[in-house]
Amino acid sequence: MLRTVLLHTLAWAACLAGAPAWAQSSLMIWPLDPVIEDDQRAAALWLENRGQQPMSLQIRVLAWSQGDRTDSYANQDAVIASPPMAVVPAGQRQLVRLMSTRPAPVGTEVAYRVLVDELPSADSGEDSQRQGSAMGIKLQIRYSVPLFVSGKDHWTKPRADKPRDAATAAKPDLRWRTERGMDGHYLFVRNDGRAHARLTAVQWARGNDLVTVNPGLLGYVLPGAEMRWKLEQPPPPGHVPQARVNNAEAVTVFTAQ
Repeated sequence: MLRTVLLHTLAWAACLAGAPAWAQSSLMIWPLDPVIEDDQRAAALWLENRGQQPMSLQIRVLAWSQGDRTDSYANQDAVIASPPMAVVPAGQRQLVRLMSTRPAPVGTEVAYRVLVDELPSADSGEDSQRQGSAMGIKLQIRYSVPLFVSGKDHWTKPRADKPRDAATAAKPDLRWRTERGMDGHYLFVRNDGRAHARLTAVQWARGNDLVTVNPGLLGYVLPGAEMRWKLEQPPPPGHVPQARVNNAEAVTVFTAQ
């Protein structure tokens, strides 16, 4: 069964005064973790309009990297979305094929971000112009889905059509440290493995004593990268971080740097 998640996103509306305004929309997108392996030419991404009006969408794929503990994005042509534009009627769905035009290097994965922009319709654009022309409001709703392309001898997810030994799967290798800065404490996580790490349900653990850091998605750490997150509270003494990594049922306890 396909796993579906209803994404509720916030749209950023920039105005001339510089104060942000927020609107809410919903779009069903699945899967939320598409991959393309070396023997595959494309991955499927489904977009379903659960609203009451037609939805105009633009789909793009950007290269995704991490350096200096920040996410960076760039235009690229190794993976393309087809179609790049779509109008999805209310209650209908659209198939988007994410097509790889060249393989990833052997034994590695390459990260991308699929951006789905919900564009204002002609009617909503006229309404926005009438209501917000004095403030110069420009509205755009954006959804971002990670995509990973694996090279030969690299895989991360089981496939029903391709049985293989789970021990050969590429995995992240996470190491942690904390630092105290001028504005508070930070958790640093470095990934020395061959696969990305999606960190959810992050906790400090000491035996049965658990302290929640983030109950949902903390973020991603790509292979060879280090990311950091500001902590709301100082690390409890004697505790080490643990998390669910890449949707695994069992938690992973991080190794200290």
